[in-house]
Amino acid sequence: MNKKIKIINKLQFFVFLIFCTYMLTSCVMDRITSFCIRNCSSDTLYIELSESDTLDNLIYWYEDSNETMPPIRSTDTTWTHINEKKVVIDNCFYALPDSTVLVSPYSFDNKDTCYIYAIKKQMITRYSLDDIRAKQLYDRRVVTKKDFHDRLFEYRPADMSSTSH
Repeated sequence: MNKKIKIINKLQFFVFLIFCTYMLTSCVMDRITSFCIRNCSSDTLYIELSESDTLDNLIYWYEDSNETMPPIRSTDTTWTHINEKKVVIDNCFYALPDSTVLVSPYSFDNKDTCYIYAIKKQMITRYSLDDIRAKQLYDRRVVTKKDFHDRLFEYRPADMSSTSH
């Protein structure tokens, strides 16, 4: 009986060793480097890089007329009231003057052309996204991967740049 237990223990150790070897060698760590957009304007902006040729809803996390939304960490979001609705805006798009925002490293995977949308903070906290779209209270830039030098694009106001909409 004692001999059977030793064989079972050896077999279990062998299976465990094979499992650990498989787990350690099967994972390949890919290094993904994001693209960055530097705000070279004097305004605080919300900046988004998108494959869409129209401004989408990514900047808005949530819009709630009943004030039922659960709390979100205040460092991740900006809360404001627009048209009697609580609007929660994602701060990952928030760019102070001369600061940089990280954007998706996958933006150019499917398309050669993407769009940068820049909305001034005073616009996004005062108007709904529908109003911002309708009144075109944003700047849209058509960009390609080549416009990012060392994965960095320097956003400048329209009067300082030649590629505005």
